[in-house]
Amino acid sequence: IEPFCAQLAARHRTDEDLARLDAANDAIVDAGEELDAFLQANVDWHIAVASASHNELLSGLMISLSRAIYAATENEGFIDEKVRDITVRAHRSVTKAIRDKDADAAVRRMSRHVHSYAKSIQDFEKRTEIPLDE
Repeated sequence: IEPFCAQLAARHRTDEDLARLDAANDAIVDAGEELDAFLQANVDWHIAVASASHNELLSGLMISLSRAIYAATENEGFIDEKVRDITVRAHRSVTKAIRDKDADAAVRRMSRHVHSYAKSIQDFEKRTEIPLDE
């Protein structure tokens, strides 16, 4: 869903959409080590991308999924300095593609971002599993 949102955002974004994306990116940086602020800014950015698509169905879907996205990543052990840094760079990269109206780059960068983030969560969960046979 999100790569398609980014593609449409690159095609249909407005200056107001860019301002919302920039504000969410700034909020992620400003959150520092405050987990709740980081997660909310992260969700706000993803919703801003969907809103910039100007597709009501995709925007509504992302808003509906936003609580699940927040909850899935609400873990102090997972959201460390490295994850925050990677997230900021990925979001800025996608935002740049949207700003440049480069739909192909927006799809590619958002795909890379969401898939690598999901893989990081899976890897983290594997490292933190408690063996049942001990």
